Amino acid sequence: EHGISFAPYTQEFAFGILKEEDFSGEMYYSKKVNDQWTKPEVFEPLKNENVYLPYFSPDGKSLLYAQSNSDKDNANTAIWMLEKIADEWGSPQLLQAPINSSSREANACMTYDGTIYFSSNRNCAEMEGCHSADLFYSKLKDNKYEHVHAISTFISSNDEESVFISPNEDYIIFCRYTDDKTGVDLYISYRDINNYWMEPERVDLPINSKDWERRPFVSIDNKFLFFTRLQMGEKGVSESDIYWVNTSKLFKPFVFHSLPE
Repeated sequence: EHGISFAPYTQEFAFGILKEEDFSGEMYYSKKVNDQWTKPEVFEPLKNENVYLPYFSPDGKSLLYAQSNSDKDNANTAIWMLEKIADEWGSPQLLQAPINSSSREANACMTYDGTIYFSSNRNCAEMEGCHSADLFYSKLKDNKYEHVHAISTFISSNDEESVFISPNEDYIIFCRYTDDKTGVDLYISYRDINNYWMEPERVDLPINSKDWERRPFVSIDNKFLFFTRLQMGEKGVSESDIYWVNTSKLFKPFVFHSLPE
């Protein structure tokens, strides 16, 4: 299990399943009926597709996700979107350039004004042997995404991916390889008084651990962080589960006030 996302009014959620034999992906979905969650089942609009990392937009009307471009290479993914029309999910749509490119676009999330943040390895497409990803964003203007910008503050020699942006764009969480001892960890950054991103800080224990922490998602009221923890063995990933924690462990020393109930 990996990469969970809740719709803003907590009536729906979706998460990914990695198949052990080839790491292809399936998406599972549940909704609340009579104040009870239904049993998670394969998400019908994307049944039989090789998909990963669902993300509900802050208004709950769209679902962003990654889909494999090839049956032979599950890691080569692009970003797709489903939109809800009259309370029913429509047909999948591949996001066009400049968000998707000939490189790998791995996951995406969205702000209240429609800005999309995502990870891509397009920066190293022309460098032989380079596979590291960086974080990018694209603003919606006149109903189009025309330009993509890299977040230069976060660029390093390691992967920056698994991005989560707060709907108001006041903080951002992503994962980065830290060292051989702890592997991949979650990092957080806030806007400064001039609206620039601050140098990202590694999130403290008990959220980060000796295992790999990825795929962050924060509930719309800023109360809870959900993330995926991968246990790595000699042959790679041996287990992948979804965890949650109160954000008092995440935001310190900052304090975020929850929305009214």
